Amino acid sequence: MSNHITRYEGLIASQTFDKVTSKLQKQFVQNLKRLEALKVEVAEAKVFERAVEVQVAKDIAPLHRKYNQRLGDMLLILDTHYGRLSEEENHKLGFYIATMVSQLLASGLQHLQPLYEKYQDYLMSNSQEVDMPTEEDDDDEDIPEEWSEQDSRIFEQVEETLPPITNKTARSIYMELVKEFHPDLESDEEEKLRKTKLMHLITEAYSKNDLYELLKLRMTLITEQEKPQTFVEPQLKRYNKILIKQILFLEKELKDIQSGAYWQFGRGNYKTMDISIITEMNSIKKATKQLEFHKQVLKSKEYVVQFLSNY
Repeated sequence: MSNHITRYEGLIASQTFDKVTSKLQKQFVQNLKRLEALKVEVAEAKVFERAVEVQVAKDIAPLHRKYNQRLGDMLLILDTHYGRLSEEENHKLGFYIATMVSQLLASGLQHLQPLYEKYQDYLMSNSQEVDMPTEEDDDDEDIPEEWSEQDSRIFEQVEETLPPITNKTARSIYMELVKEFHPDLESDEEEKLRKTKLMHLITEAYSKNDLYELLKLRMTLITEQEKPQTFVEPQLKRYNKILIKQILFLEKELKDIQSGAYWQFGRGNYKTMDISIITEMNSIKKATKQLEFHKQVLKSKEYVVQFLSNY
């Protein structure tokens, strides 16, 4: 574990916990490395996500607003044709307007509320026509039973992760370290100074609720008071269980970020992000121009009929 203790250089005793002698110790080191790597991945993913969010708000959001405004204008034009078409065409038109307006209301175009109220019944009537799955359909769902059980177990483990505020486990490890390394319990002045610096690291980790750092400190400093062979299996099992919970939590957090809306713009690569944003901007501009064209031609009933035949 010598690669994990650079922050403690000059503060630890000559004997360190760097000789891996048991399976549990190997698991601890592996878990610690995995957790350390995940913390870096999550931090980098959050920075990228925020960078995309800022860029989208600056470059894409204004284009989306313009597109939505043009779409709203087009829907108002289509509304003037309602009742002048065949029954089937009126139904298509009503459903199209209701669907589009419901999305635009969510984006803030509240002046379209009367339009939604006029056509909302078409949404309800169409939803009633959708075939609902029967119990037999659910039974035939092609999902392996063992996958469902495994997924449930992982979900339960993630749900059991330690609270974000100082928790019992962090407090317990903190008290163990305080008991062994508090400078007030030391009579030797030189040793007292060393333990004062150590306590600063220990308290800093605890105040940040950094269970990872507390565990690292605990395992690095443990041999000052205990020999490695006396560090019994139940303690190692307990620490490994804590690390696994933290790993599961961070893996879920990373997965959530990578499945989020902003991750599609580059997937963590800043050069690809720039290209993706430019591509999206061009796509929205092109769609907005098409709406401008539709606004003009859809004033004609013949074009409305043609438009609805393709819908």
